[in-house]
Amino acid sequence: MQNYGGQLSHDNGAFPYSYLELSKPTGKYVYRWVLRLISRLSATGFVRYSGNACTPGLSFPYINPEHGIEQFSNFDCGLLIVNTLGNEPHRQAVMVPGEPFMNLQIRPHWESIQDYLNDMSSKYRVRNKKVLSVSESVERRFLSDLPTAEWLPACAQLLGKTLKQKTLAISPNLSEMLFNFQRVLKDRFKAWGYYHNKELIGFITAIETPQGVYAMHLGINESKSQDFSLYQRMMIDLIGWSIEGKKEFLCMGRTSTEIKSTLGATPVENSFLFYTQSRILRWLLGIYAKHIHKTKPYQIRSPFK
Repeated sequence: MQNYGGQLSHDNGAFPYSYLELSKPTGKYVYRWVLRLISRLSATGFVRYSGNACTPGLSFPYINPEHGIEQFSNFDCGLLIVNTLGNEPHRQAVMVPGEPFMNLQIRPHWESIQDYLNDMSSKYRVRNKKVLSVSESVERRFLSDLPTAEWLPACAQLLGKTLKQKTLAISPNLSEMLFNFQRVLKDRFKAWGYYHNKELIGFITAIETPQGVYAMHLGINESKSQDFSLYQRMMIDLIGWSIEGKKEFLCMGRTSTEIKSTLGATPVENSFLFYTQSRILRWLLGIYAKHIHKTKPYQIRSPFK
């Protein structure tokens, strides 16, 4: 994947790291001065990110909360950012909470989307059946088996429009990013397009593993999809596909926490650990974590009986 930097060794083995690349640094979710600082430092290799920011939720290295920086045997960067589960404090690290990952556990007796809906209370069952009803005229097509030239550029354009007001650690070349997902993951990378009157109005991708499914990218034409509740329709379709594939779970990713909870997903707390040997930088990060950073509030719904 893009920006791969190498392997970082630590007490429990090794994990890959990448160079962080910010896309669309609008400052809507993170202050602009923080974005500018990170972007400039990343360009020099000063900042390294555990795993790859383009694949959130796929893997989490176990970082010993008591061992500090010495657990990294080849720590040779100015700032290391590690995404880890939970919000436990770690020695010599500044911890910043992140939006939770929303995971749906697939119940063993579900064999179809109807079984899933039947387990909901009447309020949420009616709501989700309405989503399927109002989006009935929207056609879903499986894209992954088609030549990439037939769908990838249009999906990348939709993704860019969807992300234009967000601050993300993701490549600005979205076409290349999607192509790399297909090139590297091959059959494990799935993509679906949603069409109305033969026009592409949305798409969603996912990574399939033997145990579960990870939702990845989503692009929507906002002006033409609101009447169809397209976002919820995509999520319901992905739930149905996961059920039919006999998966154990569906990771719906971060963001839209409350909407995903109405579909039965539950939050998995996660955080970002910032390791640096610079006392000044650690002090600045500590001020940001304590006094500036604000987590987005959300309310969890319980749709199942």
